[in-house]
Parts: sequence; structure tokens; C-alpha cells
Amino acid sequence: MDSMTDRNASPGRCRFRSSFGGNLHCADEVYHYGYCRFHFECYSRGEILANGQINEKLTDQVRRRLINFHAIDVPGETYAGSASGSADAPVVPGARESKNP
Repeated sequence: MDSMTDRNASPGRCRFRSSFGGNLHCADEVYHYGYCRFHFECYSRGEILANGQINEKLTDQVRRRLINFHAIDVPGETYAGSASGSADAPVVPGARESKNP
């Protein structure tokens, strides 16, 4: 079944591609149809489509994140800090408070 394989996935590893970083694959071993056991169960429930994408009809954001980040090596500084050095900027008290009465 050619539609059930991903040529970019590592041999013997799950073919689910996370949207984090654009080219990160699940690191678990293949269980069935090229998916690990976790992602295959998601596929069986309709949470993942045949092409390996998360189904847009799945609206539970916590569940989407569980599926998306399962067995993915996420760098430690996912959202903190930046290359521009803004993390070293001084903190102004009250700068983040609402200006609305």
C-alpha cells in the first residue's frame, strides 16, 4: 500500500510527522501501517488521517498536542528566549497589565 508509507521517515520508526519543526517524526517503533501503537490507535479512532496528518475535525487541543508531540524530541527552549536577545531586555513593572479600566 503506497499511500501508507512515508519515504522521509526513518526505517522501522513511526511515520507520523509532527507539525513541530515541520520534519520531526515520532521516534517509536512501527506497530502497524507504518505507525507506532499510539499513533495507530489514533488512526483507528479517526484522529489521524491516512496521510499522517491530524484530522481537522479533532477540536480538543489537549488531545491534538498529545498526538502531535508523542515521542518527539522537543528542544528545551521551545518558546522561551530568542535569537534577537529580547530575553535580556529590562522588565518594566506594570507593562503587561491591562490599560482598560
